[in-house]
Amino acid sequence: MWLFFAGCRDPEPPAPGDDDDDTTVTATGHTGSEASTGSSGHTGDVGEHTAVGDPCASLVAAPLSVTAVRIETTEDFDFDAQARLIYADWNGNLVAVDDQARETLLSPGDWYSDARGIQVTSTGDILVNYISGGKIVKVDPNTGARVDFLTGLSGPNALEIGDGDVVYVTETGTGRVLKYDPVTEQGTMIASGFNYPNGLALSPDQLTLYVSDDSSGIFSIHRDPGSEVWSAPVLVFNPASYEAYDAMETDICGNLYSVQFYSGKLFRYEPANDTATLLVDLDDPQSLLWNAIRWGSNRGAWRRDTLYVTSRNKIFAVELGVDGRNQPVDLAP
Repeated sequence: MWLFFAGCRDPEPPAPGDDDDDTTVTATGHTGSEASTGSSGHTGDVGEHTAVGDPCASLVAAPLSVTAVRIETTEDFDFDAQARLIYADWNGNLVAVDDQARETLLSPGDWYSDARGIQVTSTGDILVNYISGGKIVKVDPNTGARVDFLTGLSGPNALEIGDGDVVYVTETGTGRVLKYDPVTEQGTMIASGFNYPNGLALSPDQLTLYVSDDSSGIFSIHRDPGSEVWSAPVLVFNPASYEAYDAMETDICGNLYSVQFYSGKLFRYEPANDTATLLVDLDDPQSLLWNAIRWGSNRGAWRRDTLYVTSRNKIFAVELGVDGRNQPVDLAP
C-alpha cells in the first residue's frame, strides 16, 4: 500500500424519494451573455438549436434540453459499467441507480468520513474519496466489498481518473494535487499552492489538468508529451465576485465545462479562443450547492452528449449535442 503523508458536514436534507418532483426545464436560445429557463411539470420543447456536421465546429449556444430528477447526492457521482449512476447518500451509503430510477444499496455507509470524489475505473471498480478519513476506498461493484486503496491523505476531495487508471486527487489540507500510478505504485505531487482545491478535469489528450480552487478560480497545469514534468498552475477562468467553483468536465473538443458552486450557472470555457460562455442558468430555488457534473457513460439511457449536474437535491440532465471525453469505464466489460 502506497501512502501520502502529509470537515464538516452539511445538514441532512429529506431522504431520497420523499416526493415526485421530476421536472423538465426548457433552455431557450441566447447570445452567450445570459440564459433563461422555465420549469414545468411536463416535457417542454427542446429549444431551437440543432447540432449538425462537426460538433466541434458548431457547438450549441444553449442546451438542447434540460431535465431533472429527484436524486439527492452528498456530493460527487459517476456512472458504472452496468448502466448505473453511483452516488453516496446522506447516511454515507453507496447507492446505484439504473436508468429507470430503480435504486440498489451497493455498499454500507461511512458517513463520518464524508464521501467526496467518486470515479469508476476501467475494471469497473469504484473509487471513493473520504475527506475526513484521509483515504480513497475501492468498492467492488458486484459485491459492495470495500478495501482501502490509498491512505495517509490530507483531506482528499476531488478525484479524476486517466488512462491506465492513473489517479489524480486534490488535498484540501495541503493545497496540493497528487498523482498515483496503480501499476508502478508511485505517487507524485504535480502541483501545490492552492487555497482549497475543489475539482479536477483532464483534457482529452490528458496533457492538461484543470483544477478549480474554490473562489480563486479555475487553473490549468500542463504536461509535455512523453514527460512527467508539469507546468506551474495558470489561471484560466476567474469567477465572479462571491462565487466559487468545484465540478468540471471536458468534451471531446477539449472545451471545459464548470458550474458555479452557489448559483448553478453552467459555463463552457473554450481554450482555443480563451472565452467563457454562460450556457444555462439552472436556477433551482431548492438548491444551494452545485458540487458535481459528469458526462453519461453511453450505457443504458445515460448519454455521453449529456452533462449530468447535481445540486445535491436533484440531478439535471443537460443535453449539449457534443460528447464528453472518453472515460476509463468505456473499457470495462
